[in-house]
Amino acid sequence: MNHTIGKIRKRGTDFKYRKILTGETLYTLPDNLMHFVEYSPIHNLDEDSWFGIEHFSQKEYCLDLLRGEFISAEYNALLTREEADNLDFIFTYQDNNVYYFQSITRSQLKYRRCISLGDRYSFESNSRDITINLIPDAIYIKDVDIMYFKKLSSISRIFDGISVLYREATQEETTIFLGNDFISLQNDYSAENVKQANRKRIAMAIDTMNRYDNEQKVAVFNSIKEYCSDLIAEDGAFCISSEHELKLLLYGIEQRFYTTADGRERRIANSIITIS
Repeated sequence: MNHTIGKIRKRGTDFKYRKILTGETLYTLPDNLMHFVEYSPIHNLDEDSWFGIEHFSQKEYCLDLLRGEFISAEYNALLTREEADNLDFIFTYQDNNVYYFQSITRSQLKYRRCISLGDRYSFESNSRDITINLIPDAIYIKDVDIMYFKKLSSISRIFDGISVLYREATQEETTIFLGNDFISLQNDYSAENVKQANRKRIAMAIDTMNRYDNEQKVAVFNSIKEYCSDLIAEDGAFCISSEHELKLLLYGIEQRFYTTADGRERRIANSIITIS
């Protein structure tokens, strides 16, 4: 039987899950989960694709309820009207070991004035409901231990700590990176000027550079100089004076510059999937 459960914000260690519905099918399992993409903050997901995290039950940000068997008797307490104000998210247990998650925002729980378009039209001056999205924010299939999702930002409130997947470089890491001898800072540009998006790219670039041997580094830097000749200083370093110039350098380190097969256009790859 299908069950819809709500997680409420509540202090202390009391049980925070409440039953909302029983026997209703809120979601259907997508047929395009098989070829999921391993999560990467630089990958722009295609509309019909999903990110996937394998061995999810072993991750520190996995919910405890997903590590054990679902026992409906543990969710006997019904959600009250007062508790509905503090809903964090809902999940449905369907199809034998498939969990569907949807985050709930405060704006979704506000009272609204509306006209109901049911069997009989009516005006409701104090209506409140939860819109069930056609596509859930996350799907966990226990039998394969994979959690699927489309936007990390949509599930960070559900899975506490999962934001580590898109960590930003710390101030110290940013300062050290910009201090590399292949970078020449210009126009008073410094670590204090680096915004969130580039801090995430720096964190990735640090990991990428650590995997390169000296020969690879030379090849990558030569490629950046070929595609971004405006960044080259007299001493051969890359002049960085803005967020845009830093972004180009970081794209180059990730080898995202390419030329079309006919040689007519130079482009930047919007996202990357390794195929071999």
